[in-house]
Amino acid sequence: MSFYSVATFAGPALGPIIGSFAAYRLSWHWAFIIPCLFSAALCIAVLFFLPETYPPVLISRLACQLRKETGDERIRSALELAEMKSRGTPRVQRFRAEAWRLLGTPIVMISTEPIVAAVAAFASCCYALIYLLFEGYPVIFSEVHHLGPGYSSLPFLSILVGAIISVPVTLWYQKLYLRDVKREGRHTPEQRLPPALAGGPMIVVSFLWLGWGGYKPHVHWIVPTLSGVLQGVGSVLIFRSMQTYLIDAYERNAASALASNVVTRSIAGALFPLFAPALFHHLGVQWGCTLLAGCMFLLVPVPFLFERYGERLRRRSRFAPGR
Repeated sequence: MSFYSVATFAGPALGPIIGSFAAYRLSWHWAFIIPCLFSAALCIAVLFFLPETYPPVLISRLACQLRKETGDERIRSALELAEMKSRGTPRVQRFRAEAWRLLGTPIVMISTEPIVAAVAAFASCCYALIYLLFEGYPVIFSEVHHLGPGYSSLPFLSILVGAIISVPVTLWYQKLYLRDVKREGRHTPEQRLPPALAGGPMIVVSFLWLGWGGYKPHVHWIVPTLSGVLQGVGSVLIFRSMQTYLIDAYERNAASALASNVVTRSIAGALFPLFAPALFHHLGVQWGCTLLAGCMFLLVPVPFLFERYGERLRRRSRFAPGR
């Protein structure tokens, strides 16, 4: 999960650098050609090399193998029995039921589950602020600090450095978590939250640092650049903590909870860059970043509230298993 979280923020950090240099050195077409080629290569790799991990499917494959070895056709998995039972149901009805399970459940969960809605808001704000910097960094480093084409995107590397630094931090906390679970003999989803408690304030500080350290041209560009390290660390801590919290809190319904989270943060990531230039040009770099820090500050209490009220909310949920 730590490396998955880093990869989530490595793309936004490396993408602008590759795209800007490709457009500057080659042509703007290559800013689209390169990600298309990379995506095609990844799709092929996933198609042929990614193993199946869904337990019901693995059990079905094992049942099929046992039937071949023993000749006993009574050996069936729960998934196979469910499929056999549904064969008498009209195809349209089966399609509607499956579509509702895949599309409707995430909508219901984010609409009725306070935990899912709050996690979506918290993670979406964190994610969208990264994407907002696609338009914010050019204003700060190109217009204020006069870095040339391509070079004005290099400060994104600081976010990647911060994300990489977060890996040993999250692995260290994972050891503490496993030690506590072994000692107590049980675990609760709220034990996943401490990294997010630290991650929120880090992002608030990083935006104040970026704004007030980067709005004057005579201040060296490395000063606002280093704020990205703190943002990278904080973002991964939040992302990993919130993901594992949802998985532990909802277990069998975790996929739907995560789906609602992915959709909302993707929408936020697409919308925030649209107003970034106007924000920084009208308020200035320092006050624009202060406003963004204030927005994130309003969401900092979310993991603290989960620590206090999370168990109570889960007991009232119809999607979370009983604890």
